[in-house]
Amino acid sequence: MIPLDLTRVLSTNDAPSFDEESALTHAVVELEVQLESIQHKLRQHQGALSAIRRLPCEVLGRIFCHALSAPTPLTTLGREQLRRLGQVCRSWHEASLLEHQLWSSLAGDGGTYEEITTWLKRAGSLPKSLFLTMDKEYRDIDGAANSTAAKLLADGLVLDHLYLTCKRIGGVALLIQHLSEISRTRTSPSPWDTLRSLGIDILDEIEGFVDGWGRYTPPSHIFSLIPPVKSFNLCLPSEDYIWDSDPARKVPIGIPAAVLFGLTTFIFSCDWDGAHILDMLQHCANLEDLIVEYNSPTVIEDEEGQRFSPGSINLPNLRSLELRYPLQVELLDYIVTPRLVTLSIEWVPNLLDESISTIKTFIERSEIKRTLSSFRLHKVSEQPSNFISLFNSMPALTHLTLRSVTLQEDFWQTLGKRQRIRQLERLEVLEVPVAQGQRIIKDIVEFLQTRGRKKCDVIVSFPDPPISPYEERESLIAGAGNLEEFDIDLRVVRAPEARISGVNGMPHFWNR
Repeated sequence: MIPLDLTRVLSTNDAPSFDEESALTHAVVELEVQLESIQHKLRQHQGALSAIRRLPCEVLGRIFCHALSAPTPLTTLGREQLRRLGQVCRSWHEASLLEHQLWSSLAGDGGTYEEITTWLKRAGSLPKSLFLTMDKEYRDIDGAANSTAAKLLADGLVLDHLYLTCKRIGGVALLIQHLSEISRTRTSPSPWDTLRSLGIDILDEIEGFVDGWGRYTPPSHIFSLIPPVKSFNLCLPSEDYIWDSDPARKVPIGIPAAVLFGLTTFIFSCDWDGAHILDMLQHCANLEDLIVEYNSPTVIEDEEGQRFSPGSINLPNLRSLELRYPLQVELLDYIVTPRLVTLSIEWVPNLLDESISTIKTFIERSEIKRTLSSFRLHKVSEQPSNFISLFNSMPALTHLTLRSVTLQEDFWQTLGKRQRIRQLERLEVLEVPVAQGQRIIKDIVEFLQTRGRKKCDVIVSFPDPPISPYEERESLIAGAGNLEEFDIDLRVVRAPEARISGVNGMPHFWNR
């Protein structure tokens, strides 16, 4: 077929004939194919010039860590995502292998002994962590002994962190029994024996169990077999799940005094009645970080309180204390913490005047008025009448976080007039009602300005649904007054942004 001369229709506005139209259609198809080929080559050339190709493997590895939230233990999904990143190209594969942190922590109960060991070996000399979910109910000691978890903890790589979570105590109990028996017969320590930190989270029930030989084992015996770790996280199930025949206050937990004495970090979650926490804390002389989540209607009854007089438990090395739920403030009556730097009190919707008095007395008894530098308060629905007086006991405060705390309108003005907390370097007022945002920001800035020119980083966040966007945030900041003159760095963010950036975030268990 002789190609038609299309000059006439391409250089004029005349309509094409039937033959010219067919020729034009054919030409368009050919040009589109050529264009697609050229665009593909263009993308290849642009890709070859991409800055990401010139990123060092070390930088790529750090980006991968951020994307996968390392060193948080990788779940099955996280491990698959890491594999896919390594399959993009050879340099990405090398970058993933060079970043040892990506391989240092695993979560879940999937994988064979060989697979898990091979994965963790890629972490090199970094501390290694395992988060195991004991979904299978081991019915006898043989089942526990032959499990992947038992082999890893008896013969695997040296581990730094281990967290065991289970629906019932049976599986974990049999595993601990088996590992303890191995420890008694070996001359060299196993990974179980050399753990630095251990977590045990029992979701449903904690009750004695019958092993393969028909022997009954109480909970206290189970916890008496744990190794001498430095960090221990114990989450006990609700009181509703324990024995009906005995009240919770009479069920011994049974952590050995020697283990408690060696702890530097202790996280305890429980809702049982009784003085269990005091029974344990009296042995924790070396504790540095303590988190207590003790949601019990009655923490200490009169007859139990007689065993512990006010200020009778000395925690000489404690530097960080976090109490969750309102009744935990009562714990402050019994402890002395002369080196405390950080105090955090969470989930206290009904913070009473007497609770404020308890905190003030605790500060005076511990003699930390000049050294307590960080205070966090979360979830207070109504400001106590004596709340301002609390800050008389905190003149050295440099970090203050108030999250979802309802304050009276004159709170910041009163603080300024009374010249309280003058040394603040960081202030976080989080989950502020949107309708009060402009007033609260203005009050905060005016309070800080009463101190003169002193550097202070301020973060104000709003709950969901979020405030609009960038323009409105800039408007809030612009209306706050002269910030540069007083060296105030103000950021207005949404609540999710505050969480992502780690504002008021506690360290992850694996980092302890």
